[in-house]
Amino acid sequence: MELSSPEGMRGLGLMMGLLVIGFWPLVALGVLDVSGSARKALVALGPVTICLGFSVLILVCGYRYGESLRWSRRQTWGLAALFLGLGALAGLGLWFSES
Repeated sequence: MELSSPEGMRGLGLMMGLLVIGFWPLVALGVLDVSGSARKALVALGPVTICLGFSVLILVCGYRYGESLRWSRRQTWGLAALFLGLGALAGLGLWFSES
């Protein structure tokens, strides 16, 4: 990625933002000493926020580069919804499995 162009800087900013959005629960879990419901919530939020970040990335790339990727709007939204569903299912599974 070439960072001397404005497009490259926006791409870097998007990726850094998605990393912060996606991994904050896991960083908080590693830094904080929590137990009980707070721990369950942070463990369950991990995959939810990571998949949310991937969904945002898919939507941004789909709308920006959809024609060159040969993605329709329907495929873009479908793939984003798939990641949101996977994240929700993983979060529910971890919520109920965490004791």
